[in-house]
Amino acid sequence: MKVAITGARGFAGSHLGRAARDLDYPIHEINRDAWDISETPSTQFIDSLMRFEPDVIFHLAALSKRSDCGETNPNQQATAVNIRGTHQLISLVKECLPNARVVFASSSYVYGPVFDTTPVSERAPCNPQCGYGKSKLQAEQLIADAVEDGLDAVIVRAFQHSGPGQQPRLILPEWIRKLQQGSKVDVFNLQSYFDLSDVRDVVRAYLTLAEHGKTGAIYNVGSGKALCSGDLFDEICRHLTIDQNNLTVNVQNPGERFSPIADVTRIMEATGWSPAIPLELTISDTIAAITSS
Repeated sequence: MKVAITGARGFAGSHLGRAARDLDYPIHEINRDAWDISETPSTQFIDSLMRFEPDVIFHLAALSKRSDCGETNPNQQATAVNIRGTHQLISLVKECLPNARVVFASSSYVYGPVFDTTPVSERAPCNPQCGYGKSKLQAEQLIADAVEDGLDAVIVRAFQHSGPGQQPRLILPEWIRKLQQGSKVDVFNLQSYFDLSDVRDVVRAYLTLAEHGKTGAIYNVGSGKALCSGDLFDEICRHLTIDQNNLTVNVQNPGERFSPIADVTRIMEATGWSPAIPLELTISDTIAAITSS
């Protein structure tokens, strides 16, 4: 299977490229240097992609940090990258690569607020509350409309994931860095519940769905388990052999108590995929990557 990856230098994109290489798949990495997806691609770029003739294009390029995308509605940058960029990709595939499959990386942020840890299925109502979630839902609709016109595409709603190489702006690497740096740690919330999986499990799901996903279908990808932020904090401390009695932990904001937990029944039944990497390994590998960087 010949694969092309937008956002190939990003966190998930780099792991996806590594996983594809491990399977000996030919890869065409699409980075901003070659194509800014918010703009019309150059003839030179189109020619190079057509010569490669990918069987599947993984669309991972996105503005993906929630706070960068607008508080309640997509800001200009989120609109340009997440919405217009998806439209540009669809147009390119329909015009130049009509036999290629698109695997679109969406997000659990398309779902509405939840108030407990009951897993959320793909049939749950979509009611995003932030600019990022709204931009992803609009991009999903573009994909769905294109499928009606003959595009071969699968939508993946990825829940929060982490692992080696993730930027420290996100919860696991951020807490690791803070704990490594001193005895005073500022955190937002130690009593929230969320779904956290390993990025290597997530990209394995992307590859599995590229081959076995149903055209037009939506699949949740996550751990399927509710993780308490306080338990994550405790586990990081254990891995770093930190005595919490010597820590000053400042909880800055109670924030959201619950984030959606993935019901992964659909992907498991359709493909046999299931999350395989335990949280302990995700933490230890992330610590090792941060320590060596």
